Amino acid sequence: MRPSGPPRHALILGFAAAVAVVGVACAGANSTRAPKPTTSATQAAAAGTPRPAATPTRAPADPKLAASLRYAGEYEKAIDVYAAVATADAGQPRQDALFAQAQLLSRTGRFAEARDALQSWLAIAGAAGAGSAAQYMLASTFDDLGDPASALAAYDTYIAAGGAAADFAGIERAKMLARLGRTVDAEAAAEAVIASNIGASFKASFTFSIAAAFEQGGVDANALNWYNRVAITPGGDVGSALARIGGIKKRLGDASWTADYLRAITEYPGSGSAPDLLTALDAAAVPVDDYVRGLVDYRARRDADATPALQRAIAAGAHPAEARYYLAAIEERAGDTEAAIADYALVPQTDAASPLAADALWWRGRLLDGKGDYAGAAADYSQLASQYPSSSRAADAAFRKSLAAYRSGDKATAIGGWAALAARTSGDDNLRARYWQGRTLIEQNGSANNSVLTTLAADAPDNYYGLRAQVLLKQNDTNDSAPKLDDSAPDWKKIAAWVQEQTGELPATPRFGQDLRWGQAVALADVGLGAQSDRLFEEIIVADDGDAVALYQVTKQLSDDGRTSLAARAATRLIAAGLKKTPAPPTDLLRLAYPVVYKDLVSQATAQEKVSPMLLLALVRQESYYNPDAGSSAGALGLTQVVPSTGASIAKSLGRASFTATDLFRPNVNLLFGADYLASQLADFKSDPYRALAAYNGGPGVASDAITMSGGDEDLFVEDLEFDQTQTYVKRVMENYARYRQIYQRLDAPSLPQ
Repeated sequence: MRPSGPPRHALILGFAAAVAVVGVACAGANSTRAPKPTTSATQAAAAGTPRPAATPTRAPADPKLAASLRYAGEYEKAIDVYAAVATADAGQPRQDALFAQAQLLSRTGRFAEARDALQSWLAIAGAAGAGSAAQYMLASTFDDLGDPASALAAYDTYIAAGGAAADFAGIERAKMLARLGRTVDAEAAAEAVIASNIGASFKASFTFSIAAAFEQGGVDANALNWYNRVAITPGGDVGSALARIGGIKKRLGDASWTADYLRAITEYPGSGSAPDLLTALDAAAVPVDDYVRGLVDYRARRDADATPALQRAIAAGAHPAEARYYLAAIEERAGDTEAAIADYALVPQTDAASPLAADALWWRGRLLDGKGDYAGAAADYSQLASQYPSSSRAADAAFRKSLAAYRSGDKATAIGGWAALAARTSGDDNLRARYWQGRTLIEQNGSANNSVLTTLAADAPDNYYGLRAQVLLKQNDTNDSAPKLDDSAPDWKKIAAWVQEQTGELPATPRFGQDLRWGQAVALADVGLGAQSDRLFEEIIVADDGDAVALYQVTKQLSDDGRTSLAARAATRLIAAGLKKTPAPPTDLLRLAYPVVYKDLVSQATAQEKVSPMLLLALVRQESYYNPDAGSSAGALGLTQVVPSTGASIAKSLGRASFTATDLFRPNVNLLFGADYLASQLADFKSDPYRALAAYNGGPGVASDAITMSGGDEDLFVEDLEFDQTQTYVKRVMENYARYRQIYQRLDAPSLPQ
């Protein structure tokens, strides 16, 4: 769950709200297709003020203006315009405006006003509104207002009327009954949820949340029962459940709480609660295994406490290899490279079967690489690849063994190693080995004519290594003309014709009409459960993977509904599902997979910060897949995944007096902040996009360390990035960038600028 963002019952923020009597047919939370903005809407978006002051003039009754303001993130202004529409119009336009107004009022925490707008909507709808999205939203709004009696009554009305999201209303109703201490009713409601048709992942999260609700309601016996059920529920958060079980028992004076805490920190030492549990056990003078203690403290970055505990574990022979590994990691973290190298070497020597032996060889090899001991690094990589072939690092180790030979000047050995690796691997491992084999052949032979790279560029024209092969062969398109950003609707006839060429079948009647999940996903989006809705839509997309006809139908419907993020995901799979590979996917399909979201906002932000709009869009695709409500476990928010602390610094530098973390969910704020941060990294790293992107994702220190190792070599820089996540991030954003250049600079194929 995000640390901040929309309220608990976050309402959807699609740009339109066409409200039907029994449901709301409006775009999902990830809808990013803009309505055509009026001049005033464009100016408001450019201003980008999170909380604009009320204007003395009356807001115009203009639904298109309201939709544009909402799309950009100018929620307060949009609320005023929707209110004017609701006052000026009647019939369906009034209902649409009331519902949209209620969504935004709830989004901005104005729950009492949201309640009033929803009640007005329902008063007009009459009895037919009982199973509508407005009824569900009214129930959740009462909950947000702290009025459980009214909320329960509203949920009961919705469920009795057979609302499309009734199962999820049942979840909220059960939790509310538990919080109120209505034990018998809550238990019955909870069991009904478990017996319902919702997916297993939803049931797993519900099992924990109903336990928490019983705990909040002071019903300890029921809370313990449900927390215990978490431990046997597939996908359950067992570590957190054990911590809560122990906490309840401790409060009740049950001495067995210590066993629960001990199990929690032993099995889940990296959980957020583990340090506090360890502190509680120490306060109670409960013995804790030194290895477990050291691991918990290491995970919590309490290195001064972790070190002696790990040393005692080694001396006692308790997990000595693993304790040695974490001791080496602490030394590396402290900058004591020599000690870390020595201790990593002892891990496989102590226990060659240790689950951390391969990792120890990997990190020792990386440290030796960093200090220029390529022979020592190659020996470690060789040992890892040969002795631990099932390790996730085996292929990387084989690659870096050859890279170490390359760096030491033994190019013949490097070429042979990469050729052998390419012969036995697939995917990125294969392409990377072929690229470096070809690059080294060019260096060795002094010729740009290279069959390895030529074949690679032809085989993988949109992969990072295929794109880099084009650069080395000087086949990349260096066109630097201004892009023509196109966000118009696609020509579906062209896309259908391409699908027919690939499959022999002309897409016609949608197959997903038979899939009950589709209707449920739409209903969940309608009532504001965007994350749950997206999960179901993604299940449908994945289920159709490889079926071009089905993916065409899903992509078209998602696009027609304005669910841009999901449509992009489906379009990407549709492109991959092409069986013949020729002809190439039509530009209209490519634009769906790589859309120009928030065209005006992107143009304004990139012009102000002097960065490429295509590079920013490529970054947005990787960061959030165009979902403005995206959030990460690390606390990064919005389209460009800005961390709130960084957002506060950017706000200060831009002279914004008022900023809160939730402003990062506003596209007009987030895109400008992301562009500003990207621009600062480009400035710090001499306009090099590879280094700037590494700094954006992993931090400037990660980029600087890789620069130190690689010098001015761009390819070595990417390979020397310490974190796999950052290395993958740079590759994927540059792939996206090549596609954006192809589509919006009218190039013949994906191409990197340099």
